[in-house]
Amino acid sequence: DGARRMRTIILDLLEFSRIGKHDEGVAELTVSELVEEVISLNRKLVDETDASVTCRGVETIYAYRSPVLQILRNLIGNSLKYRREEGAPEIVLSVEEDASSYRFSIRDNGIGISQKYHEKIFNIFQRLHTSDAYSGTGMGLAIVKKIVENLGGTISLDSVEGEGSTFYFSIEKPTQQIQ
Repeated sequence: DGARRMRTIILDLLEFSRIGKHDEGVAELTVSELVEEVISLNRKLVDETDASVTCRGVETIYAYRSPVLQILRNLIGNSLKYRREEGAPEIVLSVEEDASSYRFSIRDNGIGISQKYHEKIFNIFQRLHTSDAYSGTGMGLAIVKKIVENLGGTISLDSVEGEGSTFYFSIEKPTQQIQ
């Protein structure tokens, strides 16, 4: 178990170190298709928990596909992982835009996060739960923060322990040509 955990940590660190190195160009992305891909990657958990994921707002954005998909994978994945025992997970993703950026929010009805941890959770290797309670290395939100900042944005959250969380992040609209 220790060797498996160390391997996962090393792979997460490698992923963290590669953030910002894209081989792809900016593309037109359909938000609901990205969310469907995330749901597909988590199909077993979505089916077992009867989770619902809803998209609202802007449907098409122009961005680098891989980093945006990684952000959604981590945040929606966390909403599925850190769910309450009672009731099905309900996740709502909203996207708005202004002249220079896209603003996302991902709201869930999960276990929530105490106010005292709101900044700490974005630090590398910061876990709020034991590995017996929830799997993971404490890298997911650090990865998300680094990707968001690399894309010229910011990330924050509102959360009430026992009631759920809403993560807010923005990314700048790219100035590069669309491929």
